[in-house]
Amino acid sequence: MKKFRTLPVSALLLGLSLWLSSCNSSNKHLEEGRKLLGENKINEAITALNEAVSADADNAQALNARGVAYYQLKDYSNALLDYEQAMKADSSLYLPYFNRAKLRIAQNDFESAIKDFSKAATLAPDSAEIYLNRGFVYAELKLPQKATPDFDKAVQLAPKNAETYFVRGNLYLEQKNYPSAIRDYEQAVGLRSDFPKAFYNMGLAQNLVGNREAACLSFQQAKKLGYAEAADAVATFCK
Repeated sequence: MKKFRTLPVSALLLGLSLWLSSCNSSNKHLEEGRKLLGENKINEAITALNEAVSADADNAQALNARGVAYYQLKDYSNALLDYEQAMKADSSLYLPYFNRAKLRIAQNDFESAIKDFSKAATLAPDSAEIYLNRGFVYAELKLPQKATPDFDKAVQLAPKNAETYFVRGNLYLEQKNYPSAIRDYEQAVGLRSDFPKAFYNMGLAQNLVGNREAACLSFQQAKKLGYAEAADAVATFCK
């Protein structure tokens, strides 16, 4: 009967120790890279993330983060490579799909962007950001019947996020549904009082329903917050 050799326990423990050390080193460089990305030190971030990937070639988070860094440098080919490597390393991670979708938008490939956002949504169904961005793409494609449910979902998932109301308000404004647009802009500025574009767009909607006085106040607030286009609106509507 053939006997199989087994590794001694000490060798197995040594292998495990080396693997854990490699993972810890990779994650340390990953955190450094993320910090540098947050400080907009893109090239330094790439250097740190290169170290993270060198220590663990299957660190999906590091690959994704490096893809983001390349994307910010408009190096789309390397960004795409990293996102796709991250997908292979961890197929359950939604961020590489989300980020590849944003890259596709930059390349005006909206159909591919929708596919990636949809995949991301299956992996992270509670992420308002995914629905908000997919809704934006649908709106760009003049598909309000698909954009509206996505914006509604984003509002449902992130009811304290002013941006979600603002974006949905813009869609309503474009559809000439001015009362709904005004309600969303009111929600947006209620959540974020330093939101000049929301005040300005609310002024546009208020003027279009004939509420010139309210429109004037909104334009004045937008101007006060530094929104350049509001100055002409104030001069026109606040006489």
